[in-house]
Amino acid sequence: MQKYFQGKTCAVLGLARSGIPSAQFLAARGARVLGFDNKTREQLSPEVLSLEDCGIELVTGQHRFEGIEDASLIVLSPGLKIHHEPLCGILQQCRDRGAEVIGEMELAARFCPAPIIAVTSTKGKSTTVKLIAEMLHSCAIHAVACGNTGSPLMAALPQLTPASWAILEVSSFQLETTSTLKPHVAVLLNLLEDHQDYHPTLEQYWKTKMRLFANQGEGDYAILNSDESRVMEYERHIPPAAKVLLTSSGECAQCLVETRDGVMGWRREDAFTPVIATADIPLFGTHNHANVAAALAAVYAACGPKVLLERDKIAATIKNFVALPHRLEVVASNGITWVNDSQATIPDASAAALKAFAPPILLIAGGRVKLEAQAYARWAADVAGRAAYLLTIGEAQTMMGDLARQAGMPAEKIIASGDLQSAVRDAARLAPAGATVILSPACSSFDQFASYEERGARFREMAQAIAAGEQQK
Repeated sequence: MQKYFQGKTCAVLGLARSGIPSAQFLAARGARVLGFDNKTREQLSPEVLSLEDCGIELVTGQHRFEGIEDASLIVLSPGLKIHHEPLCGILQQCRDRGAEVIGEMELAARFCPAPIIAVTSTKGKSTTVKLIAEMLHSCAIHAVACGNTGSPLMAALPQLTPASWAILEVSSFQLETTSTLKPHVAVLLNLLEDHQDYHPTLEQYWKTKMRLFANQGEGDYAILNSDESRVMEYERHIPPAAKVLLTSSGECAQCLVETRDGVMGWRREDAFTPVIATADIPLFGTHNHANVAAALAAVYAACGPKVLLERDKIAATIKNFVALPHRLEVVASNGITWVNDSQATIPDASAAALKAFAPPILLIAGGRVKLEAQAYARWAADVAGRAAYLLTIGEAQTMMGDLARQAGMPAEKIIASGDLQSAVRDAARLAPAGATVILSPACSSFDQFASYEERGARFREMAQAIAAGEQQK
């Protein structure tokens, strides 16, 4: 195993969070490794430059993929635009000459000693992965959360054993480059409109998500959120041998996890085992209740009926769950509740945020659009129906304001703030006592910020400064 790649030339494209451990993994097993990155040598981090100490050859800057024709294995970092030129053509040439093209997750999964629980969706993946891992920990089961955010699976391999569980967050970018990935438990939460800047069509994006189930067979579990009609439409893509388990945040006689009379629990045939009152779930919004239901189903699939004996520990885990940053994160309160939902980069996610809080709501939205304008029509109707004010920012502010006005929102309730700092100031001025101000942009951050995390952190700082100033008065 140590010399599995002895004598082979392998190329790693993209030397970032997943590319670095992939290159190290291959080099440690005897491969000649070429590491490609568009940054110049001067722009590379010390961590990337240190790869040369392992014998890895760095090809940087405007490299035009010199030497890739020698590689029999090409490992891609997620997010590389494989449907766009020149990369699309380069990869096809590699395949035509017999090279294998895979992603970091596919490579790591082939050497993963632990069974895998994998979660995919448009939104909710990170929260659900964290919930599953913490539920398993509460049952004294070793589990490592990794994948799309946080640590890549490749970097997590040394922590895993056959007695562990690898809990993977899996994006469509990663699924594009899988061929043998076979989770014992695979979870699909939702299929929303997103990533039209990457995938050729929405249909191709949604079908890519279903690759998570492609290799499942006898003894494997496919968990579907029955609250989402599009998820149920795609059930036909699941192999017949896999066992389908349904979940719901409401009452559902056909579901493994359902909610009865305000209590969520497991349903087995005619027996209902209560776990937690929905009022005790510290996550806002019915979509987050659906994430909790999916996590409960995944833990049941992994552990079997014996998990029913651990329901008190699991309930305590849910009650004490700390939400991830930038996802309906309450960051300040001064008679006004300030909510950071910067991770809501599509209209469906922003609309869900509006439904998670009682009015009056002031919504800060805008940035760089990822979808066609028509994708925002339903969002605009929700804004007009639920928001007291819409404060728009960034490149999309004119479009978003126009759509809200066309949906019936009074013009005086639409404020073109321009940038986030101005929007926060406008919200502080306009919000009545008891209101909720939500940054839920429905757009990416890349017009004014480097990432949604930077945008959310800036909002948090400003909201907390306003709250602190109020307390000092």
